[in-house]
Formats: sequence, C-alpha cells, structure tokens
Amino acid sequence: MSVAKPRLIQIPIQFNSIYCGIALNSIELPHSCYCLGLTRDNKLILASDRPKIYCEDTILAVALNSAIAPELASILKKTHPVLWTAFRSHFPRSEAHLVTDDFFTELCCKD
Repeated sequence: MSVAKPRLIQIPIQFNSIYCGIALNSIELPHSCYCLGLTRDNKLILASDRPKIYCEDTILAVALNSAIAPELASILKKTHPVLWTAFRSHFPRSEAHLVTDDFFTELCCKD
C-alpha cells in the first residue's frame, strides 16, 4: 500500500487574481486540499481568521495527496482573462491616461 505525501503550495497573489478582495475560505478547492492561511507583510494569517485576499499576499495551501498539487496550484493561480492597459483598452483614448498599473493596484491591493 502506497502512502501519498502531503504537499505545501505557496501562491503569490497578483493584482489581476480572481481572488482579490474575497475571503480565503470562499475558494472552492479540490478534494483533500485545504487553505492553511496566507502571508502578508511577513506575517502569517490563519484561514480560521477568515481573511480577505489582496494582491501581494501569498496563499498557503496543502494537498494531502501530492498528485493533486498541480491542480491545486492551477486553481489558486487563476487570473482575470483580460489585462487592461493604456495600450489595450476599451476605454476611449481620452480616458486611457486613467488606466495605469496604479489604477489596478488601487482596485485590489490593501491600503
């Protein structure tokens, strides 16, 4: 009988992550996978504290079976499919100056 080894996954959250602004506990994970918490500003915040996720956080999760770890990592790395920039934007050109990296950082990142 083989014993599956647990595997720790650490995923840094980018400004275009689909998880920015939502509670860590609301992420749907594969079977036998769990969020342990996240790190923010060199501090550990446990999942039991029900923290919201912001860019520059790092999610800490565990897959109890290492075969599921790639799927878990893929789920936690999900981002929005479109990046808005001043160069590729549906905003009118006169408003393109309003769309900057700082604009996205303000949408997602903590104060």
